[in-house]
Amino acid sequence: MTNRTIIVGMAATFIGLTALLLVAGVVVSPVLLAVAVPFGIVSYFLWYHASGKLRDRVRREAARAGPGERERARRRARTAEHRRSARRTAGATDGGFGGAAAGGSRGARGPGGGAAGGRRDPRDRAPPARGMTERDAYEALGLDRTADQEAIRETYRERAKRLHPDGEDGDEEAFKELNEAYELLKE
Repeated sequence: MTNRTIIVGMAATFIGLTALLLVAGVVVSPVLLAVAVPFGIVSYFLWYHASGKLRDRVRREAARAGPGERERARRRARTAEHRRSARRTAGATDGGFGGAAAGGSRGARGPGGGAAGGRRDPRDRAPPARGMTERDAYEALGLDRTADQEAIRETYRERAKRLHPDGEDGDEEAFKELNEAYELLKE
């Protein structure tokens, strides 16, 4: 069974339901006429697709757009996909669509762990999602660069208790900066 056969079957079913609802709307209740309208719309679009007219119209529109416009549209789509891919590789937790802060330049897969067999085009990288460098992170925590993970964790917890916005001396901006520094330095 092909997709076209399925679509033709669905179109026939919806056309039959529309006819049935129209007859029932005239005989039983006019409310059924209102229900028949969406069924009629769906029937039309399914028939339009099954007849091949939708495909022909799309091809005509694409031919009318010209090769220059098609190539620009392909480039825009490719660029958008590269950005989303780079954000996911960088550790974004939002599917690569922006919004949440990404995990900086440290990817979750490690070096060379991209989808193309470990080789990525350097032009496909998104700009760094964070403004904080490792050096800034150590300064925000008040630690030197030789601090181990245990020292980083203890210092973070101590300062987080003090700076938490719900506390007495809470400072929301300083707390956000502290969290960003910790996220950059942990592991």
